[in-house]
Amino acid sequence: MLPPAEPCPLAVLDHRFVSVDASDVFVRGHGPAGAHSDHLRPETAHLLLSLAAHSR
Repeated sequence: MLPPAEPCPLAVLDHRFVSVDASDVFVRGHGPAGAHSDHLRPETAHLLLSLAAHSR
C-alpha cells in the first residue's frame, strides 16, 4: 500500500486481479480479528479511490 499523497501507478492497477500487501499498514488491532480490523485508514481509502478512478 502506498501513502495517500503518492499516486498509484497505472501499471500496478491495470490487471484483472490486484494483490495488495498491507502487512506494513494493518498492524494494530485487538480481539479475535486482530489486525484484520485495522482497515479504517487513509491508505485504504487511497487504494479504494485509486481503483475506482482506474475503473472509469
